[in-house]
Amino acid sequence: MGNYTGPKVRLTRRVGVPICETAKHLNPNKANRPGMHGFRRGRPSLYGTQLIEKQKIAFYYNIRDGQFRKYMAKATSSKRGTLTAIQQLLETRLDNTVRRLGWARTIWQARQAVAHGHFLINGRKADRPSQHVKVGDVITVRDRSQKFVKECAETCEGPLPPEWLGVEEGKLEGRIVRLPVPEDVRLPFEVEFGSIIEYYTR
Repeated sequence: MGNYTGPKVRLTRRVGVPICETAKHLNPNKANRPGMHGFRRGRPSLYGTQLIEKQKIAFYYNIRDGQFRKYMAKATSSKRGTLTAIQQLLETRLDNTVRRLGWARTIWQARQAVAHGHFLINGRKADRPSQHVKVGDVITVRDRSQKFVKECAETCEGPLPPEWLGVEEGKLEGRIVRLPVPEDVRLPFEVEFGSIIEYYTR
């Protein structure tokens, strides 16, 4: 799932919720599932319900099942609590942080921008989308990428950066003020994290 390059709205239709904050995901032309029998929405089993909840988050953060499984294993052994830990692991990925800063319209654009080396963490090049940021880290844009990122930021349709990120108006610089808490996590859909935890711990 980490390198999905197919039609993104198809994913939104598959799980029945917008997996991105852009207009075409929030208001898709077709609401039914893709495929020949997409109009049929039978009653899902317990496993099916858990799978859909997992897919919502996997599609939203653009991560593979293997990555998700590693995050869940790490979260379940955390002293912070599984729910808080898994949300922090997902939110503090570099590609998602770039999205939260408003420097990319979608998680796919953020992933590509990071992979192409447009950003620096504490003055050092960072090109791994899965890299996690820490409290005190400062994310900046490389000089040669300033124009590109500004253009992306101007077309960003998402909400303002959350409180765990510090941003100076008019300046392409973000600081990790603190780790995110569940109240900071803004998703364009409802999700039952309990079902996801059960899916990976069954």
